[in-house]
Amino acid sequence: MFQYNDAAGSGKFQSSACAAAILSAVAILPGAVSAQTDCSFFSGQTVELVVPFNPGGGFDAYGRLVAKYMGPILGADSMIVRNQPGAGGMLATNQTWAADPDGLMLQVMSTSGMLTAELGGAAGVGFESAEFSWIGRVSGEPDVVAVGFGSDIASPEAIQAISAERPVRIGSSGVGDIDYIEAQILTKVFDLDSNIVVGFSGAPEVYSSLARGELDLFTSSYSGARQAAAAESASILWLFDDNADPDFPDLTPIGEYLEGDNLALVKAHADLVAGGRAIAGPPGIPEDRLTCLRDAFDATVVDEAFLAESAEINRPVAPISGADLQETIVSLTGNVPQDYADLLIESYSN
Repeated sequence: MFQYNDAAGSGKFQSSACAAAILSAVAILPGAVSAQTDCSFFSGQTVELVVPFNPGGGFDAYGRLVAKYMGPILGADSMIVRNQPGAGGMLATNQTWAADPDGLMLQVMSTSGMLTAELGGAAGVGFESAEFSWIGRVSGEPDVVAVGFGSDIASPEAIQAISAERPVRIGSSGVGDIDYIEAQILTKVFDLDSNIVVGFSGAPEVYSSLARGELDLFTSSYSGARQAAAAESASILWLFDDNADPDFPDLTPIGEYLEGDNLALVKAHADLVAGGRAIAGPPGIPEDRLTCLRDAFDATVVDEAFLAESAEINRPVAPISGADLQETIVSLTGNVPQDYADLLIESYSN
């Protein structure tokens, strides 16, 4: 089982050097999946990997990529993907929570979405994130703050100047979504008069509105913003984080403009967003089977063919081991700043 140091102490997902650590461990321990633990249980079995969203999106792409390579490494007869959209991923997550913990049903998790929903007391949450059997994180990237392409907004003072004249228009896919929570955070930490505009079908539609000048700001994943920037629909303004990220050295974190409780609020949120797309199973998977699943995952994310295909389909990986992921989620859910918890509760009650 692979262990990684948490460079930020506790409560922060770290991806830098994780892939190298896994690669080193696998190189030293060839055949670790079968050698460390008896994984014969999975021989001849079908493992189901649930994707809680429709086919065709990023979660689906990562799920199919992992299933294609992890199944054979695990020694299973097959590893199949089943899409089960509904309630923003909540339907599938609740069902995975209650499933038989035999190791034959796993799910691609929207880690940040499930954590914010749980901590915000969202209606319909029937799970406790820290109690899932976490297998590992596949990918993770920071969120960023974007403005319209060619916008004059380049500083907090520029946004506050707009706020003094009219509400700052911030786009969001919907109440309770990550971008809605981030709009609330921007409003609070920069003391803005804002109008959070909802009702969009997703980030591409919000970026179209931003490009038309109908919005002032929008937050999204870095990859989504980069795609919009390439289409000259947006410009990336800041990293939505408390500190600079060595993987994104050209982006200034909004934390540089903040201190005290406001800085802590941004840090708490950035820590959750960094959970990314991960694989987990129901609580209580037997320890030997969980070890087999984690070892198979760790071997998968450094497999040369897996990495080549991830690059080919433009789905980069940033792995974190299941053990480290579980430890961090336990820390995050147990040490949430009250200001952040209150903000989440307000978001999900709107």
